[in-house]
Amino acid sequence: MAERQVPAATDNDHSNQTRSLAAAMGTSLRRYWDERTSYQSFLYAAGVLLLASGLVHSVVFLLDGGGWDGPLSWRKPILFGFSFGITVLTLGWVLSFLPRRRRLGWLLAGPLGVASVAEVLLITMQRWRGVPSHFNEATAFDAAVFNAMGVMVAVAGLVIGAVTVWSFISLRAAPSMAVAIRVGLVLLVAGQLLGGAIIANGMGKSEAQAIAAGSTFGAAGGMKVPHAVSLHAVQLLPVLAWLLGFTGWAERRRTRVVLVAAAGYLGLFAVTVVQTFSGVPTLELAAVVAVLLVASVLALAGPFVVTMWELARRWRGTPPPTAAPAAG
Repeated sequence: MAERQVPAATDNDHSNQTRSLAAAMGTSLRRYWDERTSYQSFLYAAGVLLLASGLVHSVVFLLDGGGWDGPLSWRKPILFGFSFGITVLTLGWVLSFLPRRRRLGWLLAGPLGVASVAEVLLITMQRWRGVPSHFNEATAFDAAVFNAMGVMVAVAGLVIGAVTVWSFISLRAAPSMAVAIRVGLVLLVAGQLLGGAIIANGMGKSEAQAIAAGSTFGAAGGMKVPHAVSLHAVQLLPVLAWLLGFTGWAERRRTRVVLVAAAGYLGLFAVTVVQTFSGVPTLELAAVVAVLLVASVLALAGPFVVTMWELARRWRGTPPPTAAPAAG
């Protein structure tokens, strides 16, 4: 069969291709920022404030020392600051894909930002006072703080639920990104429900028993594990979908890759839930559960590997084949 010769790519071509990929990524990020609404800006500011709090208390932890575990550790201001900060920033970004409705946007963003900052503030205040933040009803003030924390979490949870429902009605995104956002939001809602289950598991017990019960279901089920896993799919899966947008692959292929990753994340979440509510340690796996865990990890990691491989190839400006079959 005759072959059509394709001119070899030059170093200049490779350099231009690399710069083009980097510029496209930068342009995409700048567009999200430039086209933000006022209520998104509010969430971005709240998210940055929460991340700053997590960072400051990380420094405090390094200077002050003390253990990482326990009800009086600096762990809580650190983790809650980072977790709420990342979540608020992500939800602000998700609003980019929903209709711009100023009143509705503020109705959702306002309570979410205020509740998230207030929740972390209350937790941080209790740590600085040297008393537990959760399940602490030693005084009327401590009980009021714990109840207020519950209200703040409920407000944030309601907003997350509303954004999730809205995303299934009016999301304006490519299919691959839509799958990533919707699966991530559903898992985020599941995370809120698991957080509620942690609190419910500790209610009606003494403070020491409640703190222990808040971490353990049954004999040794780690309640915080599925809670933590579920919270961050809404960052991981959309990042994959965003990266796939620079591979040059067809949208149908990108959607399949995201679906595989989403299946892997859901499988990983299912394993942690089964382990927890069976009352067994997270890594004490039955054979079937171990197989599901390995398959889920591979399904989640595989799409990132192939995506990064393709992006690395494009970044290096790998030239096309020097010859291609002639038409016909």
